[in-house]
Amino acid sequence: KEVSTALQEGISKLDDEFLSKVSLILPNGEYEVSLIEANPKLVDLGKEEDYFFNEQIQVWGEDEFWGLPHYPKIQYYRSLTKELTHKSKLFEFVVPTFPVHWLNEGTVDKYKSLISGGSRPAALCLSVLDIKEPADYEAHTDHPQHWCLTHYVVDGHHKIFSASLLNKPITLLSFLAKKECIADEKDVQEVFRSF
Repeated sequence: KEVSTALQEGISKLDDEFLSKVSLILPNGEYEVSLIEANPKLVDLGKEEDYFFNEQIQVWGEDEFWGLPHYPKIQYYRSLTKELTHKSKLFEFVVPTFPVHWLNEGTVDKYKSLISGGSRPAALCLSVLDIKEPADYEAHTDHPQHWCLTHYVVDGHHKIFSASLLNKPITLLSFLAKKECIADEKDVQEVFRSF
């Protein structure tokens, strides 16, 4: 309950006592913990803002067997997209663990009111960083290396949806599972310097 209250009121700094309480509800692992400001934009699948329908196809093309883009099976949010180098680009995603139509309208309204009033509640996420690029690509391909920072929502679905409706930022308490990433320690440190 103490963790839930802190997340609802918002977090401005990390302290060991609070993190030890949060860690009790997470799988055992080695994490890089950070507070990230995100501006979530809910994606309509198959539309221009859908990473899998747009940027991924520009580099990898459609699935060779199906002849279709990858289908993520759930609406997700995009946040930061940023050029890192002439060859690489960072894409930040926030992925809910259940669909938007399961959200309670009253709870959404409560968070919309809080966020409109200047509160910055926090959402708890398990995160991974995957760095990928095709084995072969044309020299003219823009940004063939994609740094995909994905936050899977553990707690805060209503908060994130409310922030997206208001086009307002929200804080993510990110526990990045370092051993689950397709990236090394140096890359993990580098990605958090991008914020």
